Amino acid sequence: MNNNELSWDSFIAMGYGEKKVYKKKEILFHPGEIGKGFYYLLAGEVKISVISREGHERDIDYVTPGELIGVQGMQNEPYTYTAKATISSTVYFFSNLMFNQLCAKLPEAASVRTNSLIMKVRLLAESINILTAPAEYRLAHFLYGLYLKKEDPKIKISRTSLGHFIGTSRITVYKIIRQLEQDGLIEINKGYIYLLDINKLKTFLESSLQPSHQACHTKN
Repeated sequence: MNNNELSWDSFIAMGYGEKKVYKKKEILFHPGEIGKGFYYLLAGEVKISVISREGHERDIDYVTPGELIGVQGMQNEPYTYTAKATISSTVYFFSNLMFNQLCAKLPEAASVRTNSLIMKVRLLAESINILTAPAEYRLAHFLYGLYLKKEDPKIKISRTSLGHFIGTSRITVYKIIRQLEQDGLIEINKGYIYLLDINKLKTFLESSLQPSHQACHTKN
């Protein structure tokens, strides 16, 4: 099989990976649990969250189909975060033993995993870089990131979840959403957030952190 044709879906088709189905709000693993492998999300959505020093839950990522979950388990290390399904989700668990067997048969499989890890590291680095950015920038960045992952301008997410992700209150989220609506960037309708102008949203993100940007930032 050509290396360009290899993917997690092809490994699953070959019989590798243990299929697991999680219901909405069901937890894949808790912090402190020793990992013995990693997960590949085939369908659904999984929320990644941590507990801050102040004891508050903070959502740091929403994993979408095609991504890996629990990569700390590759080194048999304890997980440092909680992974919870936000909707009914199907994952495939690759134990370290199973993946080693796969690599013995198809050495190219190691490259597929490496490429997936590189992507996750890039996303993590990007998330860390915006931790000190204004709250409205973090929220817009999060929405834009979800759009890129899902390739859909229609996003289903609660204000509570948005608050958890950007680390601020629901009141602040409400104020930011109102401002983004007034700016013509988004629209709220029946529990969904619609991104009205992707190019305008991208321009907003590119200009918001420039020193010359004069927009009034929402207080955290």
